[in-house]
Amino acid sequence: MYRHILIPTDGSGPSEAAVKAGLELAKSLGAEATLLYVMEPVVPRILIGPESIPYYPALARDLEAAGQKALERAEEFARYLGVPARSELKEGNPAQVIAEEAARHDLVVMGTHGRTGLDRLLLGSVAQRVLQRSPKPVLVVRGS
Repeated sequence: MYRHILIPTDGSGPSEAAVKAGLELAKSLGAEATLLYVMEPVVPRILIGPESIPYYPALARDLEAAGQKALERAEEFARYLGVPARSELKEGNPAQVIAEEAARHDLVVMGTHGRTGLDRLLLGSVAQRVLQRSPKPVLVVRGS
């Protein structure tokens, strides 16, 4: 049924809980996992070019390093469980990239912060947008 599971992570507590749940599910199903980290662009390229912000290269490197670190933690847990997994680091709108990647998988397992009210309005919900756009089922894991 579920042979290829997409597990997006941003390194947060809820994402780490989803990585754990997703990889344990993959193990129990004998499925493969794709671990995904999506770097959101720092500045809109239409309005401001990276060259106009002096610290942009350092910031971009730091964001990529954070993504690599989150993926390495997920890979480590996959190895521990014996789940075949590959990692991808992409740049773009997280909800859009995750929904596009979902098309190549059977299931998406992702975390949510469970924000409500003003926090949700101001910060948005990647999980909610993925639920609306994904062509495949999405299992949402609420972090503690």
